[in-house]
Amino acid sequence: MLRNTFLAVFVVVIFIGTSVESFAHELDQSYVFLNIEDSRVSGHVDMAVADLNKAIGLGLPTERPLTMSDVAPHRDAIENYMKQHVSLAVDGGAPGLPITELTLSDLPIAQYVQYYFSFEGLAQEPSIIDFDFSILFEKYPDHRGMAVIETNWKTGTFNNEAIVSLIFEPGRERQTLELEKASVWTGFMAQIRSGTHHIWIGIDHILFLLALLLPAVLVRSSGKWEAAASFKEAFIHVVKIVTVFTIAHTITLSLAALNAVSLSSRLIESIIAISIAVAAFDILKPIFKRRIWLVVFVFGLFHGFGFASVLGAIGIPSSYMVHSLLGFNIGVEIGQLAIVGVLFPVLFLLARFRAYAKVLMPIGAVLLIVVALYWFIERAFEYDLPAGAIGNAILAWFS
Repeated sequence: MLRNTFLAVFVVVIFIGTSVESFAHELDQSYVFLNIEDSRVSGHVDMAVADLNKAIGLGLPTERPLTMSDVAPHRDAIENYMKQHVSLAVDGGAPGLPITELTLSDLPIAQYVQYYFSFEGLAQEPSIIDFDFSILFEKYPDHRGMAVIETNWKTGTFNNEAIVSLIFEPGRERQTLELEKASVWTGFMAQIRSGTHHIWIGIDHILFLLALLLPAVLVRSSGKWEAAASFKEAFIHVVKIVTVFTIAHTITLSLAALNAVSLSSRLIESIIAISIAVAAFDILKPIFKRRIWLVVFVFGLFHGFGFASVLGAIGIPSSYMVHSLLGFNIGVEIGQLAIVGVLFPVLFLLARFRAYAKVLMPIGAVLLIVVALYWFIERAFEYDLPAGAIGNAILAWFS
């Protein structure tokens, strides 16, 4: 019985470690950029090379910058995929994607394949564009599409690469963009949704929050954990801790967006992994106690650099800097509070049982430490651990 329990826990750890790594700090976004003119609508669809590999199985290398000679043999396959999953209809016209050019774009976070398109000879400046966008939705429901108006004189939009007008997701593949109603408020709300979405798919951020939530429903008295007597006081304490986390990552997110501070992604991701392990270890052996807020703040600074990679992918022009940062951070805070709102009541009820403090919480802390250390080794040393193969072998033996 004990052996079976141990094996089950080990397999869960292996599964978590190998399965959720791909979701930590990946963009999981594709883009449609638009330029609106009197008789023409043009733009480009941007898709990360790694996402193209997922979608079509091209096997394009991602460890080095691609050249057009790498992409050229796959042009037909890529173009067919684009046309099948992205179409626009201008002012009620026939839907389609009239592709004109294929290029590559190098950004600090990833390399993108760009397909340029153009709707020519329009009778008047368009007022409505209907979209149908479903890139990667069938394989990766967490993927999102972003429609961004780069230039539209009528609405006073120029050189915009940050204000998102529409966000496409499973169930919302078909949407209409009313150009005359485009506004900063629309983009601001889109950034809020983007921030909320990224905290929900940022598994390492969620695990860090979980490490803070597990002991939050208890109080330490005479060296022992006891259930918190007041739900309200415990909940308010957690909200304060989460807000400290938000303040911290807001600082570094802003500095990174302003290009005032820059750290290597390898260092950032490694420290984020360690932050989970440290917070979880504090559950097993409380060493920070009332100073936990300081730990949350320090590690929150590094989590902010992780969030910066999301906004950095499309850039933030100075004219929309405040809107983008404020909206994105509000979205992150909403996402965090939603997670707390769901998990905290459940944990509070479980804490009424003695098994929570003696069994469930320590097991949870150990699992978090193992997953965090697994990530740290992979990220810090850029080494792929053979956990997947080991997990499969154990599963076969266990069955």
